[in-house]
Amino acid sequence: MSSTSAGMLQGAHDLAINNSTFILNEPPPRERPGEPWGNFVCYPDERLEGLDRLLGHSMRDTFYNSASRWPPPRCHYDSRQELRTTITDWGIGRSSDIPQLLLWMHGPFGVGKSAIAQSCAESLATENKLCASIFFSRPNNRNDSNRVFTSIAYQLAVKFPPIADILDREVLKDPTILTAARPVQFEELLVKPLRQVTSQNVPIEGWVVILDGLDEVDVITAQAEIIHIVATSISEHTTPFRWFILSRPEPHIQRAMGADDVSSLLYTLDLPLSSQDDHEILTFFEKELDKIRKERNLPPSWCPEADVAVLVKLADGLWIYVDTVTRFIGDLNSSGPTAQLNLVLNLAKESRGNLPKNPLARMDMFYDLIMRQIPSDVVSTVRKILLSDTRGLGSLLSLDRRGSPSAFRLGNFLGLSQEEFYSYCGFLQSVLFLAPDEDKYKTDHIHYYHASFMEYMEDPRRSKDFCIYGDVVQELYQEIIQRLNDVHGLSKGMR
Repeated sequence: MSSTSAGMLQGAHDLAINNSTFILNEPPPRERPGEPWGNFVCYPDERLEGLDRLLGHSMRDTFYNSASRWPPPRCHYDSRQELRTTITDWGIGRSSDIPQLLLWMHGPFGVGKSAIAQSCAESLATENKLCASIFFSRPNNRNDSNRVFTSIAYQLAVKFPPIADILDREVLKDPTILTAARPVQFEELLVKPLRQVTSQNVPIEGWVVILDGLDEVDVITAQAEIIHIVATSISEHTTPFRWFILSRPEPHIQRAMGADDVSSLLYTLDLPLSSQDDHEILTFFEKELDKIRKERNLPPSWCPEADVAVLVKLADGLWIYVDTVTRFIGDLNSSGPTAQLNLVLNLAKESRGNLPKNPLARMDMFYDLIMRQIPSDVVSTVRKILLSDTRGLGSLLSLDRRGSPSAFRLGNFLGLSQEEFYSYCGFLQSVLFLAPDEDKYKTDHIHYYHASFMEYMEDPRRSKDFCIYGDVVQELYQEIIQRLNDVHGLSKGMR
């Protein structure tokens, strides 16, 4: 029976058909509005199951516009404008000073690398030159080396629909490429799909890929491997991208960048800790403190120029210090901005002008100040919250893709109500925040502004009695055992 005959029988009843052969005639493809890309047409109304799987194996929380990172670190009030212009001009392709396709910016912790990367990502996105961005974060478990190229491929697919169609088919045909070795992923998810479309004169030449915080990737050997894969691709012209990598100048990364097959393709930007940033830091403090004044209805004289000068001296070119101090002073859970400001100023008085030259030690002084403001009867619970959120214990509680537990699971695990959990985390508003994860459950997770805080909390030489290891581990284990015994006793009583 043809589809035409079937249409003629609509509404018929009391009908018998004997000894018939039924033939299914496929209807012609329906016409749908499409978006032209060169010789390709993308149909946005189709659901791409393969692309959904690719997203599931990506680190969506690392993208420059992810809600999990919002508000992200960025350059404020036109700071570092010359440097940002240099990078953006290179990314757009209008810089004759940097012909290389691999740009590496390195600098010590806290000098503002991520802020520069974020500002440049936003500028390049506005120019339609940003292919993909990954902002790695070790304490937030956004550093899976096996999801680097899947994350780039997904963002490319979103930007460029013909790639989306290709990747959708390939992932459905062979889902194992999502968990393949990194070189295989790069070849199957980027090189081969690009090879199918580059001959069609499509506008992807020179798009920029940003990898910020490469030193925070979970496996050290993977960091060097990623550099080698990218350099090989540039050398062999298998991808048409510009690559912008930012990291601390760790020895193994310096060795990888210095290799003969990489260094010839590389342009390096050094971002040192410098007092030359003092004027921009002063401008930042003045504007942020004025914002706090307006929000809290304080008098214009609440923070004199002399006090601002002390804050600039305390920061000494360390942008992470500037950001953290500003959040600390404006903390809504505190006794007020004036009291918070005086606590910070007292650091200078306590040191009697002999501030540590080591930026890490200077930051530790401030982290110690933050922890000392937590009531003594609460600090142990706060340490347990941070301990439970680490990769070791957190993985036992987590059932989601992030590898760290939600606020709901953490609270239950520690026997805390939701109100108690949020209240305790409130003491650390200057170093962490609670935000929804970008999944269908919208569950809150702890997000850290900077890796250095948890590095401090995990190192007993730096955090001393505040360290999340030591006595608090034993206390937490005893509480878990007691809770399990209580549950076991309850279940026995119900039999």
